[in-house]
Amino acid sequence: MIRKVIQGGGVLFLSMLVVNVLNYGYAVVLGRVFGPSEYGAYASFISLFLLVALLPLTLQQAGARYAAINESVAAYTTRLAWIAGGGFGLVLVAGSFWLSPLLNLPAGWLVWLGVLVPFYAWLGVLRGEAQGLQNFRGFGLNMVLEHAIKILLTPLALLVLPGATGAVAATLAALPATIWHLKRYQSTLQVTLARQQEVLQYSAPVFTNLGAQAVIINSDILMVNALLPRQEAGIYAAVAMIGRVVFYSSWAIGTALFPMVSARQNAGASPRLLLWVALGTVGLISGGITLVCAVAPEWVLGLLYGDAYLPGAPLVGPYALLTTLYALASAISNHYLALGEHAAGYLPLLGAAAQLVLIGLFHDTLSEVVWSQMAAKGGLLVLSLLSVVWFERRRQRSG
Repeated sequence: MIRKVIQGGGVLFLSMLVVNVLNYGYAVVLGRVFGPSEYGAYASFISLFLLVALLPLTLQQAGARYAAINESVAAYTTRLAWIAGGGFGLVLVAGSFWLSPLLNLPAGWLVWLGVLVPFYAWLGVLRGEAQGLQNFRGFGLNMVLEHAIKILLTPLALLVLPGATGAVAATLAALPATIWHLKRYQSTLQVTLARQQEVLQYSAPVFTNLGAQAVIINSDILMVNALLPRQEAGIYAAVAMIGRVVFYSSWAIGTALFPMVSARQNAGASPRLLLWVALGTVGLISGGITLVCAVAPEWVLGLLYGDAYLPGAPLVGPYALLTTLYALASAISNHYLALGEHAAGYLPLLGAAAQLVLIGLFHDTLSEVVWSQMAAKGGLLVLSLLSVVWFERRRQRSG
């Protein structure tokens, strides 16, 4: 079992390493070419893009859970993708001129994103099937493909569209080819009404958990872009981009473990060891990156983004630490969601709400924004560790 975790997690970790190299290399080049002000606008759009991603990620996680036990629900989740994605996209398109000044982003960017939301949701369905069937090679390759195509399209887009607008267009244009790569996972198997209701019941806490995760990871960049000058927002975006390496580097472990936890429970075996494997591995990976950021923040930020971003160096170590705290809390909630413990999906809401409130109250300086998040994410980790005791005791009583 542990060997399978290591192999599956290793493939995904390698894929995520390639994705991070491509994604962060891309961000670094844009940061140097655009400068803090223009780069801050692009980073804010990407944060919005990742908030929208909670819909495809919900469908992916729901689909993976059932594919892991050889009960595909892709035909049903595809229908959900088009209905929910279409509704979500319509809101973005119709509300673009109202949201534009609120988010300090061009309305055209919001319209483009709204049009592609249904396709993005469908991509989540296909990735869920690949993940649940533990085809980590194909799943990982698909994520690499998305970022590689974006990078290849960017020079062409910049010939036609100025600055960050070209980068936004290239980012969105990569989705169709990414969908084509996984289209073989589209299933036409009929899903019973009882199973459809079960999928909806399972998806609600997953959506809540991922929604809270999206807010926790991305709301700070959007709020800083809206509340502080563009120059400071760009510097903060560079610090946050480095900090995200911590979360996404360890994300591969949770993604690999999720279908294994479901399958192990379905086989009647205890999945508790997988939780400790997840926490230990996430702590090791995230802690190592955080240590580098804490010891040499000027070197890390200057090497990647250049001297224009060095005022943000004191924030690099603390930001990496707060992301480590959240990565550990996320590993706990995902473990119990895989076991069907719906309550685990609602706990991150407290962290998301605390973060929004604290940043809303304390945002005069970038340092205040970072330490507000430290308090929110540290509190969430404490609550998550306490929830382990509660979930395990309840499972022992019911078992």
